[in-house]
Amino acid sequence: MTKAPDRLHDLRERIAELKVEEAELRAGLISGALPLDGDDFTVEIETRINERLDLAAMRAAIPESIWSPFLLSSSCIYVKTRKRAGDG
Repeated sequence: MTKAPDRLHDLRERIAELKVEEAELRAGLISGALPLDGDDFTVEIETRINERLDLAAMRAAIPESIWSPFLLSSSCIYVKTRKRAGDG
């Protein structure tokens, strides 16, 4: 049975491959090179505007007492895999 860290690594490699395929399909759909209608699904393409706040610039330009009440923080747990030393 494959150990959990090895399985996690293998899954992440497969996901990376699928992301490449997804990016190629998306590019073809967006450019019009591929049809938007399939047998079971259709694709709708829309453009949205995303706004982001440059925290470093804000912190440099505006006193913390002004912006800190509006800053929401969250905690995330990251699980990383790395090749073990000595393994080929």
